[in-house]
Amino acid sequence: MTTKLNLHRLMGPDAGYLQALKVDDIDRRALSEAREAIRDTLRDAFRNWTNFVTELELRDFKAVSASDVPHLATPKFRIQGSFAYHTVNDCQNPPVQQIDQDDGVFLPLSFVTVNGKARPTIAADAYFKLVERALAPLCRQRAWTLNPLEPKNSCVRVEIGTRLHLDLPLYAIRDAAFDQLIEFAKAGRIAANDMRNSRELDERIYRELADAEIILAHRKEGWIESDPRRLETWFENAVMLYGSVVRELSRCFKGLRDAKFDDELSSICIMASVVRAIEALGGVDARRLDISLVRVAREMARRAHDPVQNPVFPGDETKHFCLGWTTDYRNKVRDLYQGAADLLERAIDGGFHKTLSVANARAAFGNRVPNDEGLISLVAAADAVRQVPVQRQPEPVVPRTKSG
Repeated sequence: MTTKLNLHRLMGPDAGYLQALKVDDIDRRALSEAREAIRDTLRDAFRNWTNFVTELELRDFKAVSASDVPHLATPKFRIQGSFAYHTVNDCQNPPVQQIDQDDGVFLPLSFVTVNGKARPTIAADAYFKLVERALAPLCRQRAWTLNPLEPKNSCVRVEIGTRLHLDLPLYAIRDAAFDQLIEFAKAGRIAANDMRNSRELDERIYRELADAEIILAHRKEGWIESDPRRLETWFENAVMLYGSVVRELSRCFKGLRDAKFDDELSSICIMASVVRAIEALGGVDARRLDISLVRVAREMARRAHDPVQNPVFPGDETKHFCLGWTTDYRNKVRDLYQGAADLLERAIDGGFHKTLSVANARAAFGNRVPNDEGLISLVAAADAVRQVPVQRQPEPVVPRTKSG
């Protein structure tokens, strides 16, 4: 596409749309302070677990004998989700939409084999009970809400006011592997005792655990295989391959969803669709975020009726991010992306009127696009020439000459 106006700064991270989507420092501090208070509370609770659950509640009788006394270590923590991917946005419509921080809880536990699969020696529902009973007094004290509405099957939620919440997915990691990796890491700069006593799950330990050594507690299904590292690695690889524009595009389309759509269109589904579109296009120009948004939006619209595969489980239809989408819903997703592409292209190439260009960009992605004509520039003549597709020209006719 040729362009008359350059909206890169209007949509970009310095003073444009992405800057407007940024989580402010006050909210970041509030989440950080709440997260550390929750971590301190849980670390103390697991040291004194008998204050919160009984041995009978804790023990998984399918995994251990009645004579075994469960042993609980102190959990480790690791930030996950959009804060780990660096794709987090401010919330547009609180309290329906909120800033969400995922803080994974990783509990080293003994594993046994049951029906051919490894599982921890404590019951998954006891894990939830211990965490929720420990956090209840803290939530009352801070006027937070524990598990607002119906509890999530795969996490414990703590709502902090109307704008913020933390989700705590509860993982078990095989304690033998955990201890072995600590000993292996002693040669590094961090002493084994410091690593063992720290709140954070060390990056080296996190990456070195085998697939079967991380298991997630689920309220209805007990222990399920769910390794958060796979999605992290997939997204990190996409960023390495195509650049940080992958994050910028993901944030822009998440902002579009928040402004114009519903939360049934999940963030990870948007991210997977963005990466799939960039792959199909063979890459995008990070120097022109505006043009990249148009091209990627059109490709996402074109593929709206295709399955959105989970990149961690390619080919597994039960893991698709679009499960339950009807034809009508897919049409709405297509129209969301197509409408944004049409309006933003009109803003870029509809003329030299900057006021109208800003209006079209805001119509495309919502009112968090700054109403600032100063962030739009005219496309230089040389840049306009570069946008013209390369075409093969006919061979020049060379006139005949006589030597003399």
